Amino acid sequence: MEIRELKISANASGGTAAAGAKTYRITLPSSWVKKMDLDHADAKAEVVFDGTSIIIRPKAAEDILLFQSQALKAGHQVVRYEYFDKETLCSTILCDFTEKILRVINHTDRILKTAFGRQERPTWDDFIEFLEERCVPKSRENINILLKEMGLTEYDPIQIVEKTQGRMAEDAQWLKITRL
Repeated sequence: MEIRELKISANASGGTAAAGAKTYRITLPSSWVKKMDLDHADAKAEVVFDGTSIIIRPKAAEDILLFQSQALKAGHQVVRYEYFDKETLCSTILCDFTEKILRVINHTDRILKTAFGRQERPTWDDFIEFLEERCVPKSRENINILLKEMGLTEYDPIQIVEKTQGRMAEDAQWLKITRL
């Protein structure tokens, strides 16, 4: 990992920005831009802000198959979750566990049967929340006994769903999980 100190430049914002608004810029080393394959005219990047850090990375493909191909080519851990209602495939969720990003395709117009409803670009937190909804509640009495019976030492929605396929007593929805 290479670390450099960068200067942040501030300019007055124009257009419809509020009075006194500023735009901030940083200059990246060209060697970094080249390594990220962002040194061509049609290159696109995305910026992720988690409240304390800013991450700049090449924009992940919107097309789910291209997304999968790029993630696997980069050596990332990729897992496909197929979300079913009985035997009907409702959503395909492709997860890049290395970058903690995902892409989703809905295979039905029945919004209540899809993994994320109307949300087209769910975040990693949305994905974890979705998995938690497909698990026994963390607050359930004797949860530690249940976890032990599953061979788990802690409450982890990812591991629980792998053991249970996300099956719940009150519905017919479940997940088929494939590590790519």
